[in-house]
Amino acid sequence: MMIKIRLKGKEYPCGFVMGAFLMFKRETGKEVSQIKQDDLEELLMLMWCCVKCASQAEGLDFGLDFETFCNSITPDVLNEWNARVEQSAEKKRTVKV
Repeated sequence: MMIKIRLKGKEYPCGFVMGAFLMFKRETGKEVSQIKQDDLEELLMLMWCCVKCASQAEGLDFGLDFETFCNSITPDVLNEWNARVEQSAEKKRTVKV
């Protein structure tokens, strides 16, 4: 899943790349599969890791630290991201016969 999000007037990629999962584990000590849906900090950390790593993979400069990133995210952006993540997960669970 790769989407674009707008932060501080600039568009960045946000995707589940392997580096994001690794960074999340290094930052939190947890696997992505251990995220609790009601833990805002974990969700924002995963999102930050996804933007930072996807940007790096595309050769884009992403210089926002975690706190600055969080101060740039609105509830609408987070809700849209969550909806897309859930859609992507649902597609993967659908088995075609």
